[in-house]
Order: sequence, then C-alpha cells, then structure tokens
Amino acid sequence: MGYIQYDKKEHNTTVGMPDLAAAESIDGEQESSDDDKIELSEDMYAFIVVCSPKNISFLIALYVIFLKFVLYAILYSGIYLDNGSSMYNSERIVQAVKFFLIPVAVSMQEDLIHVYENLANLKYDKAVLEVSRDATKSKWIIGCILRFIDGFLSLGVNFYVMLSTDDVLSVFLNFAALHFLQGIDDVFFDLVKKGFCGDVMENMTDVCGQVKFPRRVSSHGCVREIDSILWGLTLSICLTVYGVATYRTSVVTWQS
Repeated sequence: MGYIQYDKKEHNTTVGMPDLAAAESIDGEQESSDDDKIELSEDMYAFIVVCSPKNISFLIALYVIFLKFVLYAILYSGIYLDNGSSMYNSERIVQAVKFFLIPVAVSMQEDLIHVYENLANLKYDKAVLEVSRDATKSKWIIGCILRFIDGFLSLGVNFYVMLSTDDVLSVFLNFAALHFLQGIDDVFFDLVKKGFCGDVMENMTDVCGQVKFPRRVSSHGCVREIDSILWGLTLSICLTVYGVATYRTSVVTWQS
C-alpha cells in the first residue's frame, strides 16, 4: 500500500529569506508589544495613579502612605547620634559590619529602587487613559514623588538606626525589624485585592492591573543607565556620610 511522503520540517524552511527587523518609530524607538510593557506595582501607589482624587480608593491610599511617613517621623525622633552611644565607640568589627551593610541598606529600599527603575525604563503613554481617564502623566509623576519620599525616609531610618547600634547582633535585628515598614502599603493593597475593603476598591485593583506602560527601548545617550547611576550615587552619598562622621567623631574622641 503506497503512502504520500511529506517533507521533513528541516526541508520545509524559508532559507534565504531575510530576517524581519523590529519596527521602529520616527524617533528611533522600537514599538513595544504587550509582552514588553511595565505593569503598575501592586501597592497603594497604583491607586494614586489610576483613581480619581474623589475616589475612596485614592483617599485610602493617601492615608496609608502618610501613615508610613508618620511612622518614619516617629522613628527619626527617637534616634540620637551622640558620642556616648553610637557606632563610633563600638568595636572595629561592628564598624566593619556596618560598612559592608551599607550597600545592602540601599538595595533593600524597594520604593526607592522602583523609582530609579521607572525613570530609566518606563515611558508614559496616553494610551493608558483608555483604561482609566484619571491615569494622567501628572498623577504618575505625583505617585513617583511620593514613592521617592517613602524610599528616602526608609533609607534614612535604616541608615541612622544602623549608625546608632553598637553591636553586631543588634545591627541585623534592626534590619529585620525595620524592613516590615516598607511593606505596609503592599499589605493593605493585598487586603483590598482580596475584598476586605469592599467590592468597589476590589474592582479598582483589576483596573490597576490593566494599566501598562511601554518599556523605554531607546539606546540614545545614557537614559537607560539612569537607574544604575542613581543607585551608585545614593550608595556613594551613604558611604561618604559614614566616612565623614566616623572621621570627625574619631578626631573628637582622640582629642578628649
């Protein structure tokens, strides 16, 4: 009994045909596909971008964010960096641990790193207004500013608490204890997403999940390296403050 022999896959190819290059826009940037877009982070800052200022979700998001600011302020008020109780009178091993933990302290700031990442990789597109007419560019900028303040305060608290700690175990315990403050907005968003705050806010989480911004694909200049530059600059500032403070206090201690 005869049969029809089909060509094998490797014989049924398009050898010799030129590869198709990705389409480019007029300004030299490639068009972003749906798979190459950045979603909003699942925290209360997503409500700041998507919701109307008159919406209950927006107001609750502001409340949670300013609650974090108040908690950071309370922690700041309880930190005292004097010569009698600080890292400068601790052992050298403790000072070395703090020095090596400074990059960890900077990298642990999720909100701060998120802002750096968005500045380098995210490009605002008016197409998001089709999902939510309130997701304007000014609202997105306001969300980034609030997130930056959040990350800056968190870094400051972690950094100065670390400086005022005089033993190795307390340094690590403080890192673990203060890390939970960064996730307060994530916890509240998760509660809203599970329906603990009503159907209206639960539906808004679905809207937040639909808002996607195109990824910046331009290779012009050093725009896409902004995140690395800002991270390095933040680390350099922290190391400089550490070095100057240690040197000045060591001089005072030696003179006394």
